[in-house]
Amino acid sequence: MSEVSHEQIYERLIAVESKVDRIDNNTKGLVEAIDAAQGAIKVLGWVASIAQPILWIGGVIVAAGAIWQTWLKK
Repeated sequence: MSEVSHEQIYERLIAVESKVDRIDNNTKGLVEAIDAAQGAIKVLGWVASIAQPILWIGGVIVAAGAIWQTWLKK
């Protein structure tokens, strides 16, 4: 087994740091896209929670109108 000097260890450390920095720069866009998608999913959840009662109210109004047209407005 050969001895590894401090200088060789330092050179390897510098190489690894540069690779990590390159990976970080390459994945920044992906991380931003994932964060944006998570925000969009939250907003869609809010819209869905608001839309459900509105759809129920609309359904009741349509049902009342159908009853009105069918039985009460003869």
